[in-house]
Amino acid sequence: DLPRPSLSAEPGTVVPLGSHVTFVCRGPVGVQTFRLERESRSTYNDTEDVSQPSPFESEARFRIDSVSEGNAGPYRCIYYKSPKWSDQSDYVELLVKGEDVTWAPPQSQLAPRACPQ
Repeated sequence: DLPRPSLSAEPGTVVPLGSHVTFVCRGPVGVQTFRLERESRSTYNDTEDVSQPSPFESEARFRIDSVSEGNAGPYRCIYYKSPKWSDQSDYVELLVKGEDVTWAPPQSQLAPRACPQ
């Protein structure tokens, strides 16, 4: 069976609004494609730009140049090594810090309410 990939964020999982973050997904040697997924599997990035930092490991880097509130939330990665996809990594939760505010996805989907004027 394929080993599960690991996912980390550089410089960290809490980033200021407008700064950059790089997700690093690591797997075994011989990976053809890495995929970074959002919580909903419908949003993802694939890359075949795979490097090999050691004889036992390959990795791919996914950079977000300017982080917005919309980038906050859980990420995970998987990889393709012929003939199949791996299991998913653990989630990494990205928090985006604005002006004195930390943006995090709401825990429950509340119905929108009108603000009093």
